[in-house]
Amino acid sequence: MDDNLTDAERIVLQTQGSLPRLLFVLAGPSGVGKNTIIKRLLTNNPRYLDRVRTYTTRQRRRNEVPDEQYHFVSPDEFRALALDGKLMEADAGTVGHDVYGLGDLYSMPADIFEGIPSEKHIVVAEVDIYGMRLLKERCPDCVAIFVTAPPLSLIERIHERPDDHMDAEALSHRMQTAREQIRAAREFDYIVFNQEDRLADTIAAIERILIAERSRVRSGVDLEATLPPDAFDIA
Repeated sequence: MDDNLTDAERIVLQTQGSLPRLLFVLAGPSGVGKNTIIKRLLTNNPRYLDRVRTYTTRQRRRNEVPDEQYHFVSPDEFRALALDGKLMEADAGTVGHDVYGLGDLYSMPADIFEGIPSEKHIVVAEVDIYGMRLLKERCPDCVAIFVTAPPLSLIERIHERPDDHMDAEALSHRMQTAREQIRAAREFDYIVFNQEDRLADTIAAIERILIAERSRVRSGVDLEATLPPDAFDIA
């Protein structure tokens, strides 16, 4: 059996034949490094881990690959998906979620595991506070991790991001969003600080959380079911 599985996962696989999906939710202020963290997690855990792809109407940045983190669509395409019931945060009455107040719409797919291969049973979603609360409602077993950094560091990271549309107004919107997110940190299951030049420590901390949650006793973890029927019989 695969050495990369936890003992709890081995029990579930042995007794049920497949592993259920476990959703991890990463949220935090803009510029804190969530996407960088997820990319490293994907590199370190390619066999079992994948990410949720979000739909957005914003313009693709120079360093972004279509369908790697986002599905980039036009406003008309976004609305068509919403009317077809394929977006979690948009429908006929709600055009979508404007994360930064800049007119760009975002939404997770209505099927949070859309397009993710069945063998990838550990799934990470990068969201904002609104998305975290929505996923907590729809997926009560999801694990929410708040990633943050000192405010001055956040400002520097936002300034350094390769965004042609960043101006004083956009920066102000993003910092206000950061303040609201920090206030909401108490709603999460875990808090991880992504300090400057300590990305490896951040990744290690989150991977410890992943292992701990994958080892948690959940539905389907039945140790007795792994034994033969006569295991406790007295000869």
